[in-house]
Amino acid sequence: MSIKLKKYLLNPLAFLLVLWGILNLLQARLTPLNNDEAYYWMYSKHLAWGYFDHPPMIALMIRIGYFFLHNELGVRIIVVLSHLVTLSVIWLTTDEELRKKKENIFLFFMIAVLLPVCNIYGFISTPDAPLILFSAILLLVYKRFLKDESWQNTLYLGISFAALMYSKYHGGLLIFLIILSNPVLLKKIKFYIAAFLSLLLFFPHLFWQYSNDFPSVKYHLIERVSAFDPKHVPDYLASQFFFHNPFLLCVLIWIMIKIRPKNLFDKALYYVFTGFLIFFFISSFRYRVEPQWTAMISIPMIIILFNNVEYKSWIRGYVKWIAIFMFPLFLFARAACMVDFLPVSFFKNEFHKKKQWSMDISLLAGDRPVVFTNSYQRASVYTFYTGKFAHTLDNLSYRKTQFDLWDFEERVHGKEILYVPHFLEDHYKANLTKHILSGGDSVFVRVYKNFQSLQRECVILNDDQYTFNKTGINTIHLKIFNPYPYIIDFRHKELPVVFQIAFIKNGNIEIKKDLELPGNVSQLNVRDTISVDCKFTIEDMMPSKYKFGICSVTGTLYETYNSQIKEAKINE
Repeated sequence: MSIKLKKYLLNPLAFLLVLWGILNLLQARLTPLNNDEAYYWMYSKHLAWGYFDHPPMIALMIRIGYFFLHNELGVRIIVVLSHLVTLSVIWLTTDEELRKKKENIFLFFMIAVLLPVCNIYGFISTPDAPLILFSAILLLVYKRFLKDESWQNTLYLGISFAALMYSKYHGGLLIFLIILSNPVLLKKIKFYIAAFLSLLLFFPHLFWQYSNDFPSVKYHLIERVSAFDPKHVPDYLASQFFFHNPFLLCVLIWIMIKIRPKNLFDKALYYVFTGFLIFFFISSFRYRVEPQWTAMISIPMIIILFNNVEYKSWIRGYVKWIAIFMFPLFLFARAACMVDFLPVSFFKNEFHKKKQWSMDISLLAGDRPVVFTNSYQRASVYTFYTGKFAHTLDNLSYRKTQFDLWDFEERVHGKEILYVPHFLEDHYKANLTKHILSGGDSVFVRVYKNFQSLQRECVILNDDQYTFNKTGINTIHLKIFNPYPYIIDFRHKELPVVFQIAFIKNGNIEIKKDLELPGNVSQLNVRDTISVDCKFTIEDMMPSKYKFGICSVTGTLYETYNSQIKEAKINE
């Protein structure tokens, strides 16, 4: 062993990082892939500058690791290594005087590993992992930029901005909060140069958004946002309280109340921690906020707690006792992720039995492609564990996914497929065949000899607002075009297409009415467009203002939207 390597391993922080890294590597190899990881693995198979839900950083990280190892460890190894870099960067961002004391190294490490975020994103491959990495790097670079506005630090600041935005869109909130904590940045030419550099580096993703009609913007800012509804607020408050370790969270808030920020960097930490929690608290009035959306506040938590550990003598002992109590619990939970020994639905649904389930479906499918519904996770998990092709369709009550941007629908068109729908109602099961899987679960499937689906937007509504009458017969003019490289067969033998008009109130579909196509319309050739007038009645609806869209039912497949959503007024 070289003297330099020996000296490094004798360093307490390096020794702890090596141990922590070994634990996470074992965890990464022995824990089955969870639902979302399989989805992001699908990203990595189709590298692009962007994806429906997220920027591409996690896809690139998975692609690199999976190139060397074709298993769960390959999906996660870059995340494991990047987490060690994250902890090292956070350490360098803490108070320099406190870092000189060896006993504080263990204290720093205890604070970090007591946070669920460090236990989860130490091995799980989701966009939160690179977000946390580049958030830590940005904070370190920003701290150095405050001390020295050199061209080197300006360059690093611009690169950090871009890397953060390539990780997850939440990074934009971090940048905004840093600026809010120090508005003088807006008067500094070098800050603008850093911002311009980051915009230049981020341009390929922006161009991808433009080329794909801004799917991420529409989804995150429009489609997932509902009307004012405070029912999610208690869930948000409870999830944040436990997700960030209530024992540390309470001490942190107490410290922030008692101690004012000493400098601009400390002020930024306070703004980032508080700003994230306030922003998503407000958001919870409009939609459900996932606990991990605030994952990156673990960074200011660690720094603030560590930097103020000497504020009161009892804080150090408190952290040690919490570690003695909680770390074994974390290890127990992590073991439950690797081995299915707990009768807890979360661990079973997130990690276990997926490989056997995939093999069972594969036996039913044989050489056929599999088409799932309302579950991008199932299609992704199936593909990962079997290596076979799968696609997923979404219906009116589900959301669009990356599968809607890929050409997978075209790849299954006209083929014999196994259809495996999800979230079934009793009347729907009558058209399917029930099978019992090896684990005891049941699945309903159907084989289609010549598959056809109609998932893409193919109906044009020329007006933004429409007026219909409750009494009498209404007529709506539609332009229907064919976006596929094959003929749409409206009178398909197995899967005929029926268009409907769906009226929406407060985000819920009130009623759907069939729209009958003219008798002479049976097919639509490639790239052709037809204009039709369709009649319908709505005597069972209340006069009011609604939103509406045109959807379709393709045989026994679920309904899906085929037009943009428009405004409608129903008169008496």
